[in-house]
Amino acid sequence: MNTLIIGGTFGIGFELGKIYLKNSKNLIIFGRNEDKLEQISEDFLNENCKVITKKLDVTSASECREVLTSVIDEVKNIDLVIYSSGFYKPNNTFDVDLDLYRKTIEVNFMGLINVMSMILPVMKNQQKGHIAMISSLAGFFGLPNSSGYGPSKAAMMNYSESIYNDCKKNNIYVSLINPGFVKTRLTDQNKFEMPFLMSAEKAAQIIFKGLEKKKYDITFPLMMSLIFKTLKILPKPVFLFLIKFMVKTDN
Repeated sequence: MNTLIIGGTFGIGFELGKIYLKNSKNLIIFGRNEDKLEQISEDFLNENCKVITKKLDVTSASECREVLTSVIDEVKNIDLVIYSSGFYKPNNTFDVDLDLYRKTIEVNFMGLINVMSMILPVMKNQQKGHIAMISSLAGFFGLPNSSGYGPSKAAMMNYSESIYNDCKKNNIYVSLINPGFVKTRLTDQNKFEMPFLMSAEKAAQIIFKGLEKKKYDITFPLMMSLIFKTLKILPKPVFLFLIKFMVKTDN
């Protein structure tokens, strides 16, 4: 199996790389940090798996086209693509940082589209494949201090639903991954208590098991997933009343 992980230098993507090193013929890892990519090339050793690392800025459509073309030419087929690139920074409702909003959307959503513009035609041509994208429970509905991050993840959710049936007709599986709070460099920025916080290693193990079963919806942890899915179906006035207690805000 040829596995491609975009955003595989830190956090969940990095932990998934360690798992797929043992389950792939070719493991391709993209990221922005050249030092980390070099370290991965040195540390990820498996005689049964070739590791290919490439520097990639997902916000550049031309760079995505160039780097993905070179990799596809080398390995021919891509069996599994995991989009793990993500950007998050808490934002204040009344201090609107346009650059922050723009960067969040560019990395979390448009970066995904830049990658898919190259991957989808390849998978359609080979009539097989599996696309997995790491969204977030924050995409289920608007949360305080997350008016940039949440919408970018909601866009990923909508996109995965939009492409699902067309992909299925071409024997391409789609998986949407919605983790709760996972300890990474991104969540380390949060100043509030994060319920059901888990390690990136544990999150990667849950994701791997879900992807092995070709599941579309990989949402976890279970208790937090149930809470979020219940809140989503409540009448809006009730939901808006309850949501203010979920995340403390200084506004």
